[in-house]
Formats: sequence, structure tokens, C-alpha cells
Amino acid sequence: MSAEIIRIPDFLRDWPWQRSINPLYEQVRADSEAWVRSFGLFTPKSQAAFDRCKIAKLAALSYSYHDRTYLRLGTDLMYILYVHDEQTDVEDGQTTRQLGDIFVDALRNPDKPRPQGEAPIGEMGRQFSARLHKAATPTALTHFLDEMEAYIYSVVDQSTERQHNHIRSIADYFALRRLTGAALPSFALAEAGLHIPEDVFRHPLLTRMREAAAISLCVANDVYSYNVERAKGHALHNLVPTVMHEKSLPLQSAIDWIGAWHDDHVVAEFLTYQTELEKLTFGVDVDRQVRAYVHGLACWVRGADDWSFECERYFGREAARVREEKVVKMFPAFDVGRADVVESEGERGLVRELVEKGVAGLEIEMQSAVVGGGGGVLVQ
Repeated sequence: MSAEIIRIPDFLRDWPWQRSINPLYEQVRADSEAWVRSFGLFTPKSQAAFDRCKIAKLAALSYSYHDRTYLRLGTDLMYILYVHDEQTDVEDGQTTRQLGDIFVDALRNPDKPRPQGEAPIGEMGRQFSARLHKAATPTALTHFLDEMEAYIYSVVDQSTERQHNHIRSIADYFALRRLTGAALPSFALAEAGLHIPEDVFRHPLLTRMREAAAISLCVANDVYSYNVERAKGHALHNLVPTVMHEKSLPLQSAIDWIGAWHDDHVVAEFLTYQTELEKLTFGVDVDRQVRAYVHGLACWVRGADDWSFECERYFGREAARVREEKVVKMFPAFDVGRADVVESEGERGLVRELVEKGVAGLEIEMQSAVVGGGGGVLVQ
């Protein structure tokens, strides 16, 4: 039987900001990767798959204008978010909350030693936060910590709903997804060297642009990741099946609907808000910082999209072709995390067959569900 084929939208065809990568990428990548390896989170095989995800490149594409200090912070943040995502993807709501409590405590109390035997996310968060506290402006630090906490506990809600196979409406889905995508804390880190007054930061136009950028990241990521998430059995918290369910649409029609909605309600609105914001003035220095912040939001949208096709997390070794053709060959849908799947040699063979296609995100999941046993290789 031939594989199902879908066509994905060109989400940023009307996005004025073009690809840019931080020239400090390679230097900072080496330092950040050494830091992550020091925690011993992966088996050798899953480490290789992890490396192919090119997490540091996401930071370099999205924080393309930052100096070394902030790029290092941004790169470390991407690694921490990645580790947290891989941990919580396979956990229930109670365990995810326990990990979340550790993570939040570490971020808000970087001078507090972490207890022996605690999950590694605690010490990772503490070390990261200690450096962030020294570098960030007070307002940016407050925004970051608040947005990170909102993200961390939104993932608890996501894990709980996954346990109960709950499917939200499209509107309710976006209310949660804007948080679980971790876009807002990532934007807050882009703000780390700025001193934007709170009333300006909360101006309705700037708030709407921030929300539109966050939704854009989530929409594109949901479409790009759907193939792998469905193959792993983790596609419930994804816009694609949400639209299919609410609109009673088949897969391709749902993806087409998402693409058109993104054009009309995300890209067009972001550009409109930008035009309106440029008509306002908050003083010369604040105006300069607002422009820098908006540029940071826009670079994040572009950078994340470029990274999706320059790593092997979603499309494996076919990423360059998919970027050009916008055509994806779907994997068979099954759940590698189910106990009966793990016990089936036939299913194991299917996982390995998909892994051989080079999809790094699926290979790390296989390490947890098939090779590593019930606890997963990320949780020590």
C-alpha cells in the first residue's frame, strides 16, 4: 500500500523578514552542547538523534541579532525546553506537575541548592536562571519568569488531557496552545537586554503582535510535527486533529483550512498591527527598543520556520525536499508508548523502519519507549 501524501502550506510566503543566522552560532553551540552533555541525559544512540535535531541552530536562527551572552542564554533555554518537552510527553499529569514544581522552584530560586537525586531539570533550570539573573533587565526577567511558569503548568494541563483523550474546541485549543508552545518565554528572553516600560509593553497593539507571533509558531509547528506525533501516538494536542474534529474535515482539507486561517488571521494581522504601531511614539529611546522587540518577534517566527527544515526532527533526511516541494509522506499511525506495542516485535520493527528514515524526534522516543524501558532515558 502506498503512503498517504499531504501538502503543507507555505506559512511565511508573505513574511517580510528573511532568514538570518547569528555569526556566533558555532562557538556558542559548542559551549551549550557541552553543558547539556554534562547532565548525562541520553544514551549514546538517543544523543546522536538529539544532535540531529540541531537545537542550537534554532536559537541561532531566532536570536540572530544577539550578542554572545544572550545567544548562550537563548541556546541553553532551547535545550532546557527540549528536555522538558521530551520528559513530559510520556508522563501523566501528576508526574508532569511534580517535574513542573521542581522546574519553577529552580528558576525562581537560583541560589538554592538542588536536593540530591532530584530530576535533572532542577539543576539545569537553576544554573540557567543564575546566569539569566545576572544578564537580564529587571522587567525582562519578571516577564520571563512569569511566562515560563505559565508555560510549565500549561504542560500539566496538556498531560492531564492526554490521559483522558480530551479534544478541545479550536478556540479552547488556542487558549492552551499559546502557552504550551513556550513561545512567550522565548520572546521574553529576546527582550532580555531591553528596558521597555510596562505600559508600553502591555500596549494593545504590542500585545496583539506578541500573541500573533506566538500563534504563528504554534500553528506551523503543529502542521510540521503532526506526522511524527501521530506516529508516536502523541497527536491529540495538535491543531490538525482539532480542526478535523470540529470542522468534520479530512486531513488534507484541515491542513488547507489551517493555512488559509494563518494567512488571514495571523500574518495579515501582525503586519497590520506593525503598521499601526509605527504611527505611535513613546519617546526616541523607547521607540528604538520597541522596534528592536518587534524585530525580535518577527525573527522568531522566521527562525523557527527555517529551523524546521534545517534539522531532522520532523522530516528526517527529506527535510530539504519537503521545504522545496511542500509534500510530506505520512508514516503509519500508531502509539509506540503503549505497553502492547512495546511487547510486539512487529511493531518494534516498524518503529525501527521509521527511525531509519532519519526522523530524529521519533528516534529519541523509541529510545524511551522501546529500548529504555518505562521510565524513559531523560528522567534519571
